[in-house]
Amino acid sequence: MQDWMWLLVGIALSSGIFALLVVLYPKLKSEKQGYPLEALIEPLLLPLIYEGICAAYRMSEQAVDEGMGRIRGMDKKAIADGIYAMLPDRIGDYDITLVKSVVSKERFEQLVQDAFDRFDRFYVEHKGHFDEKFEEWKKANAPATNK
Repeated sequence: MQDWMWLLVGIALSSGIFALLVVLYPKLKSEKQGYPLEALIEPLLLPLIYEGICAAYRMSEQAVDEGMGRIRGMDKKAIADGIYAMLPDRIGDYDITLVKSVVSKERFEQLVQDAFDRFDRFYVEHKGHFDEKFEEWKKANAPATNK
C-alpha cells in the first residue's frame, strides 16, 4: 500500500512541476531579455531605426528614378537591418560595445520590424487622408494637355 502512496505522490509532484513550467515558460521566453539597461537603450535606437527605414525608401525611390522598379519589402528590410553595422560609437550616454552586448543583431532586427509595423499601421489608419493628398498632388502636377 505504501508503494502505491509514494507512486501517487510522485505523480502529483511531477504534475505540479510540469504545470508550473507550462505557466512560466512564456515569461522566460519573452522578447525582453531582462537586462537592466535594455529599457533605456532600445528607445535611443529608434531614431537610427527610422533613419534606416527612410534610407530603404529613398533607395527604392532611386531605383524607380533609374527605371529599375521598386525595391521590395524584404530587400528594404535588409537595408534597414544593415544599420546595426553602422551604429555610431555612442548611443546616448552608452558606448557601442555595451549597446551591442545588450541589443543583439537579432533583437535590433525585431526592433526594426516593430518600428516598421507601427509606421505601416499609422499609414493604413490614415490611408484616406494620404490618398486624398496624393490625388491633389496628381492634379497639381498633371502635364498640360493641348486642346
